[in-house]
Amino acid sequence: MSPRHWFGPSKPGSTRGAGHPTMFGFKPAEYFGDFSDGGGYPKGFMDHAYDTLRVTNTERVLHLCSGSVRDGVRVDARAATRPTVVADCRATPFRDASFDWIMADPPYAESYAENLYGTGSRYPRPGEVLREAARLLRPGGRVGLLHFIVPMVRRPLRIIGVWGITTGLGNAIRAWTVLEKAATEHLLWDAAAQGTA
Repeated sequence: MSPRHWFGPSKPGSTRGAGHPTMFGFKPAEYFGDFSDGGGYPKGFMDHAYDTLRVTNTERVLHLCSGSVRDGVRVDARAATRPTVVADCRATPFRDASFDWIMADPPYAESYAENLYGTGSRYPRPGEVLREAARLLRPGGRVGLLHFIVPMVRRPLRIIGVWGITTGLGNAIRAWTVLEKAATEHLLWDAAAQGTA
């Protein structure tokens, strides 16, 4: 078995990780302490992410691959992270058009999913995450994806903006991609799903 990533569990059976040391992109670097296993957003990131998504109620944000996130509606395949719902982020139990805001921070590769969390066989590709997000978003709703790549985009989603995020020197930069579901596309999406288009 390959060694665990530096911000994963500090020892076997641990529920604490070392945390990201710094965050650049929206504001100057900051240091912060440990957080529960399962990754985590850099300090200060959530406020800026919520701004880009135009969130007005953080408790109504859906977090796919929620990991250590503790507010909003949380979905994770790992029951140990104590999400609101234990489910695969590609097939959630929520109804169509249930959310105005969605955030997703999936593992960035199958090897990451296996090495960090032992979930390599269930690795969600960015397009699969966004397909489910498009189903779950209301017209005009926004989804933000934190990943190593800027994803390919298909209707009914369109890219609103992309920001580079890094957790410090020597670390790979990630892209915070914000997409919006168009209202007119929503009507076509529903009609196609019902076989009336």
